[in-house]
Amino acid sequence: MLSVVVLLSILSVRYGDTSPVTNANAAMEYLTVFNHMDPVDAKSGQLRSQDELIEGLKKFQRFANISVTGKFDETTMEMMSLPRCGNPDFVGTGQDARRRRRYAPQGSRWPKNDLTYFIENFSPDLSQANQVKVIQAAFDIWAKQTALSFKRQNSKRGADIVIQFAKGSHGDGNPFDGIGGTLAHAYFPQFGGDAHFDDAERFTLNSYSGTNLFQVAAHEFGHSLGLAHSDVSASLMAPFYRGYIPSYKLHRDDIEGIQHLYGRKTAVQGPATDPPTYNPTRKPSECGGKLDVMTRTADGNTYGFYGNTYWLITDTGAANGYPKPIQEGWPGLPNKLDAGFFWERSGKTYFFKGNKYWRYTNRVPDVDYPKPISNWRGAPANMDAVFVWSGNGRIYFVKDGQYYRYNPTTYQVDPGYPAPLSNWKGLPPRIETAMQWKNGKTYFFSGSSYWRFNDKAFDVEADYPRLTAIWWIGCSNTAALQGAGITPTVPAADGTTTSSILDTDTKTIVLNQNNNAVSNYSHPFSIVLMFVTGLLTLFRL
Repeated sequence: MLSVVVLLSILSVRYGDTSPVTNANAAMEYLTVFNHMDPVDAKSGQLRSQDELIEGLKKFQRFANISVTGKFDETTMEMMSLPRCGNPDFVGTGQDARRRRRYAPQGSRWPKNDLTYFIENFSPDLSQANQVKVIQAAFDIWAKQTALSFKRQNSKRGADIVIQFAKGSHGDGNPFDGIGGTLAHAYFPQFGGDAHFDDAERFTLNSYSGTNLFQVAAHEFGHSLGLAHSDVSASLMAPFYRGYIPSYKLHRDDIEGIQHLYGRKTAVQGPATDPPTYNPTRKPSECGGKLDVMTRTADGNTYGFYGNTYWLITDTGAANGYPKPIQEGWPGLPNKLDAGFFWERSGKTYFFKGNKYWRYTNRVPDVDYPKPISNWRGAPANMDAVFVWSGNGRIYFVKDGQYYRYNPTTYQVDPGYPAPLSNWKGLPPRIETAMQWKNGKTYFFSGSSYWRFNDKAFDVEADYPRLTAIWWIGCSNTAALQGAGITPTVPAADGTTTSSILDTDTKTIVLNQNNNAVSNYSHPFSIVLMFVTGLLTLFRL
């Protein structure tokens, strides 16, 4: 009986299995295997009802962050056909099956923080020296966020985690299946935490071909430490494999999950999200806050573009010496851009203008660009914005109050689009640029203001919008207000408003729209800006 329990605890990662799910019977099998439906009772032989299938599909659709229709539609078929981890998405069976929102601890953890590992053998695809470095790096990605430490030892005896490369049957009752299909599997801590890799696969480093050893190992070691699968699409512990991603970093969801089990490493903080320290020397002419594009690059930098200039945005505001002419730092890139975004999957930054697009590696233009936007089948020309949403990893093009969802698996806009931007609760009718930042949050910019979107609640977060010039450029409150053309007022006792000069006292400042300076949409609105001069660092972006 124990061997059965152990076998059921193994995590078989089917990163390479691209067998399509093309019919209802295959979908039902998929839903059963991955625990979205209860298995058939072999004794009773009871048939499935249509209602059970509908509920199973809805359960999967919610988990996969796609439209919940209860139907085996094209989007569901595509998602089920993606390469993925072979472990069930829900822990337990039947009514005991559970799936915590976001990160999911499996239920066991190591009783200590200093762990050892032993590499029993190596893959023939890479040098042993490189594999030693990669495996340590895969452990370190977890250690950097916790009090955990990992040390390689030269003997199997006493090692907490044993790492093995093997083909076919290899002694644990869970044989590998050759090239494709199952790439690796690992045990939860209560069953030893060992990790096995299919030696039939072609493991690679820093390449879009083959199977990236670092990403597979880091995912496996997450299981070895006690994490089950996450329903956050962009997280490392999500079951759907996303291919090689350069400069890979843990998602906030992964960090919260591992810290839930092992606590924080006080010497290391998570992704930088502190607001900038304002630069009182910036002139109001530099603090209008309007942007054509806000995006990132593979080296971790963030850039804002407006007209013929650009800013380098640091964690403390715009860098000194900016803005600069676009042609000075981005050879070949046109002025007055329409949109742009960074795609972690390719490690590239894309810019759009008119009916063309440009591709850059950091600030170096790729050859044979620009190319026609028609290469992005179904994407609109002369768009307003483009961004990758962390909720499902898909690309969204925005134009004239509508959005187009682009599927990178089918290389085209999904059927049924465009859809009204009003579906995104709390956003203004017009968006000028948007960005998924390094903290995993999605930010939308319009006029002189920006909004941070809560992907879980699917709504704008509280205390937004805020002024872009203060929180991203690093302007003082006064310069930002003047740059945006806003007259600060304070409520009077009789309910009217009077002009006010900003000082060091704590005030509630009502920012009234003036000549559409705060937003490009026409109906009037006001923003309540709470600030304490000198205490801006208490707030979070």
